Amino acid sequence: MYDSASQCWMKLSGIKQSLLTRTERYASLTIPKICLPTGFQPESTDQTHDYQSIGAQAVNHLTNKIMLALFAPSRPFFRVQAGEKTEAQLQQAGVAPGDVATILAALERKATKELDSRAQRPKLYAIMRHLIITGNVLMVLEEKSLRVMGIRYFCVKRDSKGELHTLVIKETIKFDELEEDVRSVLVGKYHPDAEVSHYKLIRRLPSGDYGMSQWVDETRLPTEFDGKWPADRLPYRVLTWDLADESDYATGLVEEYAGDLEAMSILAESVVDGAVLGSEYRWLVNPTGQTSADDLNQSKNGDAIAGKPEDIQPTQGGNPNAITVADNVLQRYERRIALGFLMQAGVTRDAERVTAEEIRLTANELETAFGGVYSTLANGIQTPIANWLLDAVGADLNGTDLRVAIITGLDALSRNGDLENLRMAFSDFAQLINVPEQLLARIKFTPLAKFVGDGRGIDLMPFIKSDEEFSQEQAQMQQARVAEASATAVGEEAAAAQAQGTA
Repeated sequence: MYDSASQCWMKLSGIKQSLLTRTERYASLTIPKICLPTGFQPESTDQTHDYQSIGAQAVNHLTNKIMLALFAPSRPFFRVQAGEKTEAQLQQAGVAPGDVATILAALERKATKELDSRAQRPKLYAIMRHLIITGNVLMVLEEKSLRVMGIRYFCVKRDSKGELHTLVIKETIKFDELEEDVRSVLVGKYHPDAEVSHYKLIRRLPSGDYGMSQWVDETRLPTEFDGKWPADRLPYRVLTWDLADESDYATGLVEEYAGDLEAMSILAESVVDGAVLGSEYRWLVNPTGQTSADDLNQSKNGDAIAGKPEDIQPTQGGNPNAITVADNVLQRYERRIALGFLMQAGVTRDAERVTAEEIRLTANELETAFGGVYSTLANGIQTPIANWLLDAVGADLNGTDLRVAIITGLDALSRNGDLENLRMAFSDFAQLINVPEQLLARIKFTPLAKFVGDGRGIDLMPFIKSDEEFSQEQAQMQQARVAEASATAVGEEAAAAQAQGTA
């Protein structure tokens, strides 16, 4: 137990120091602003000091792929499922199961639109970049917006199961940048331009919930600034890319390819330097010859000067063969990076209407390439954001048996997947047109519908008429045909009688 948040920060930040040094290097190879060196002034210094840009391209490309798989435009990324208790209550109230699904689907669409109306997608892109480069990022679900904090601003301690035990956040800001209610507690203690350290210390309680206390330097703020949340409702989410056993911090994808990226930087620099040197040339003039170097330098194009051709020879710097070798090796590293970051695979369109099949293929590609990391990201990011969006539209699921279900991997990422499965199931039924009529008459349609539906992962029974409904409909159709035939016969008899009377 620590006496203050600052003591906790000093203890945990010392453990994290070597990790920060590495992440700064990984960011310099890809996107430097993700983790700038301590004391760096981005306003006065260029952030790019590398000779290759493939690192930034790779990170941005993979970020787009993951974002389109997790948060595809214009389609919900989660489902709200009703429990047995809610379904029974709705059925007693006379609400059909299909109507329940329609109501929940409308709720999902409304919550998803809230994500775009709040313009939070750029924040999600930033989260993905942090995860790919540094492997760790803090997502804060505030009331109106998301907040993204890099690894420099938080320290974390986990238990043996990898679950969050202690989280401490530190922001060094001007006193007048604190929230007004915080400043009112500390009025008179600081100059408005004085720098202060604002801490948030979050620890797991014996009950399993999480409690938060806030500090400004060594001053603990009053209890009204504290917070307490259940584990599944904690607004401070430490997201990871690949968390190893018994580790507090995860590793990012860039760390696995850091050697290749550094080699590319060295080779790219040598190719540039060699090309610059190879583009320079000079004329060597024989000092004992008849050609004057001054005449050559002062002459214009087309001038006639005294001299002999053999007195002048061109010379060029550099080593073209060495440049060719370096460039060939550089291309080999570029191919390796492209494969590692899925840059050579099919590109998913960045459009408002991306098909469910494209999303499934992208999700399968990510899952296969990164061995479960994609599913971990989906559950760690999508579930809290789904709950956050539902709260934003006034649909608090606490105290109900409604739950959020995130569907990832090869399954569809939204209800549109069920529509695709339904289409494929009916496409299977369309093959029955080629079945001989004698065999078709002996097929039991209801068991066949169940078999096809199970194979496609969808329940077809709500769309298939039961034997009783089919028999009843056939009987009604037969009665209608009989009535129509009777009416026709009566009409024909009346017409014949009228014709005989006329004759």
